[in-house]
Parts: sequence; C-alpha cells; structure tokens
Amino acid sequence: MLFNSVTFAIFFAVVYTLYWLIPKKNRPDFLILSSAFFYIWFSWIFFFHFLLIILLNYLLYVQIKTSTKHSKKWMITAVLLNCINLGFFKYFYFFSRALADLTGYPFFQEIQGVVHIILPLAISFYSFQMIAAAVDAGRNPEGEIISFKGYFLFVLFFPVLIAGPIMRTGDFFPNLKNLEPDRDKIYNGCYLMISGLIKKVLIADPSAGLISPIFSNPEVYDSTSLILAGIGYSIQVFCDFSGLTDMARGVGALLGFYLPENFKAPFFSLSGRELWQRWHITLSIWLRDYIYFSLGGSKVAVWRTHLNLILTMTIGGFWHGADYTFIAWGFYWGVLLAGERYLETTLGWKLTPEKNIFLKAIKAAIVFLLFSFSAVLFRADNAKTMLQHVYGIFWNSPGKIESEIASSSLAWIGEGGRLVNGNSFFLLKQLENIEKFLYLFLALILFNWVQYVPDFWKRFRKYDPWLLSFLGVLTLFMLALFSEDSGAFIYYKF
Repeated sequence: MLFNSVTFAIFFAVVYTLYWLIPKKNRPDFLILSSAFFYIWFSWIFFFHFLLIILLNYLLYVQIKTSTKHSKKWMITAVLLNCINLGFFKYFYFFSRALADLTGYPFFQEIQGVVHIILPLAISFYSFQMIAAAVDAGRNPEGEIISFKGYFLFVLFFPVLIAGPIMRTGDFFPNLKNLEPDRDKIYNGCYLMISGLIKKVLIADPSAGLISPIFSNPEVYDSTSLILAGIGYSIQVFCDFSGLTDMARGVGALLGFYLPENFKAPFFSLSGRELWQRWHITLSIWLRDYIYFSLGGSKVAVWRTHLNLILTMTIGGFWHGADYTFIAWGFYWGVLLAGERYLETTLGWKLTPEKNIFLKAIKAAIVFLLFSFSAVLFRADNAKTMLQHVYGIFWNSPGKIESEIASSSLAWIGEGGRLVNGNSFFLLKQLENIEKFLYLFLALILFNWVQYVPDFWKRFRKYDPWLLSFLGVLTLFMLALFSEDSGAFIYYKF
C-alpha cells in the first residue's frame, strides 16, 4: 500500500471520510484501528511481534516514569530491548558475515543458510521512536505519563510508520488536543501530496531508470558516467525520500496533525554541518540528542569531540543498512564533519562565504559533489561494486584504456571494431539520455529552491482554491503522460 498507489488512495479516502464523520473523542481510537490495518496489509506476519514490542516498551516506559530510584536502569533496559530487537532482525547476517571475514571459520558463513530471518516492517523507525520516548522519560521523569492508548497510537500512527519522519512525543501529542477540520491544514496537505507525487513519480523513478545499469556494472562505464551516476542517485534519493516525507506530512495534515519537516533545501547548503541540518532533519536531531550528546558532544577534549562526530555519523550510517558500504558512508561523513570543524574551530579558517553570491554558489556545488560521491557508497549493492565505482571515477577513463590498447599487441582488434560499426568496443559505455538527466537535475534545483524560500510562496496563498485546483489537474495530466514504472520508496527498506 504505497503512498503513490491506487490502493492507498482508496484506503485513505475511506479513512478520511469516516475519520471526520465520527465524534472527536473517538478519532484516536479510529486511527489506531486504521494504522493496525495499514501495518497488517503490509506485513501481517509480524503484527503480533510488533504489538508485543510496543507493550514491553510501554511497561518499561511506566517504570521509568514511576521508579525514582531505578529510573536510569529501566531506561537502559528499554534501550537495550530495542537495540537487541533491531540488531537480531536487521544485523544478524551482517555480524555472521563479519565474523566469517575476520576469523575465516566457515561456520559463521554457513549459519546464514541455516537461519532464515525476515526483516519486520518499519523496525528501524519504530525502534528509534521508542528509544527516544524512553530516554526522554528518563531525562524528564516528572512529566505527565502517557496513556497506553496514546503510546500505542504514537508508535503505530500510519502516516509516519513506514519511513518517518522520526517523531518525538513532543511532536505528536500536542496534535491530539486539536483534532478539528482546519482549512489551512487541508490546503497544506493537498500541496504536500501533489509535491510528493511529482517528486516520486516524475523525478525519482525516471532517475532510477537512468542510473541503475551503471550501478549494476560500474566497470564497463567511463568515469564521467560514474560521476553522473552519483549525481543521479542524489537526485533520486532526495526526490524519493523528500517526496515520501511530503506525502506523509500531507496525510497527517489532512487528518489534523502537524508533522515535523524532514528537508529544507539540503543541496543549497554551504557546509557539511548545514547539509545535515537540512537533510533528514529528524534523524540528524535524533543522532545528535541520543548519540552525540551521550558520548559527550563538544563538552570534552577537542580530539574527543572530533571522535564523537565520527562515531555518531558512522552509527548513523550503520543504521541505514547492514553492509560495509553503509559503515563506509557514515565514516566518510564523520571524517568530513570532523575535518570541517577542525579547520573552522581549531585553525580558525573561514570556510563558509557570507556575502559573495558567486562564492556561495561554488561552495554549494562543492558540498553537493561531496554528497554525490558519498551517494556511490550508499547506493552500491555491495563493497565490491562500491570499490569498482570509486576506482572507475578516479582511474578508469576511455582515454586511458584506449592508450593502453594502442600500445598493446591487441590494438588491431580495436581497429577491426571501428571497421564494423565505427566505434571501438574497448571504449567504456556512457550514460544514456543526457538530455533527460539535465531535465531531472533542473527539477532537483527547483524543488530545493522552493524549500529554500518558503516565505516567497505565502503571497500566493490567497489564491489557494484556484491554485490548488489548477495544480491538481496539471499533476494528474503529467502523471498520466510521463509516469514510468513506480518502485517502492528507497527508505521503506530501512
């Protein structure tokens, strides 16, 4: 039941109609039933496991709030419960493979064929939400105790269940006090749904079609195509995940909930630090509050601060996936952020231009290219493919291969190939449909600009009824003409 599917449209139409017809006091109960149905539709096999985990977390949450002497112990227990649950289902195969690589014992490799583990739906996101609830309760034990029904709805709430935004109790529960129809929320919800559909169906999916062949066989493509593939994945992952967030927030707004923003023009960032304040904001804040601060943050020695940054980002990378590629991706950003902090804070270098627009554009382009290079680490199917792609960017080029062929005894084969079709079959492949790639890149810039200047659009809000009708019809027209095969959202698998 993807947000961009007909099935979800039917489901939500029914939920939306009944939700506003029933009395206000019954709406939270109805949301619980709707969310349970939504989860069961995706993965009925793990629904009872999910209920058990919520129940155990709630019991521990109550202990944290009521046990003054042992509050910290209960909090640690809750954190460990969620880490063990997440670790077993998501990282069992990774750790067995890592032990096999380290020890050379075939037992650890063979166990993967004996034990068959299926990843429960949304386990990463709901684990983080319940860890946050437990730690917040431990840090603020005097606060009001959430009811079981409220806690259950907080974890199961279907708009954010699959892939966030990662909510905190402070983001969610104030909404329950004002579950009334609101014109502004309805308009905002419709705009967000339109934005999310365009990003996902008209930009992210076509981008995937362009770059997937390159990531499948990076060794047969030239360095320019490999670089463009990294940029293409940046286009895809932004429009896919930002589009998913827009639709989740749109559904929430239509139900009367304000959900936290997850993206604010990340590719207009002028530093790595700013990028992570604008990209997957709820995850960045979660890592800061529960990992970085817990390690000591910046209130320790300078070298420890840099180490804390590297560890936090590496853990964040590992959360995204159970593979060496994700660890490398997190470590890469940790080193970049630590290096940036060292140059700015310790050496006093000014790395971020403040007034010169040309220098700002240059710096934003550099940060975007750094992100796109990291996209290669994130997107690669495995460590071998990742290394092939990185190697190809810096060392594989058609000119180099041609020169090697020309100086070898096999040069005549290349010449024979030219006689057949005018091209040497020793030339590496190139990215197809560059014109389409350019259009997708311009769309990426447009959506980042829209997020960068939100106040600019307020002047048009007085035309909401007419503007929304026009954009809705235009969106349906474009979806009918230009949509391609739509795949699952990237972040569904995390």
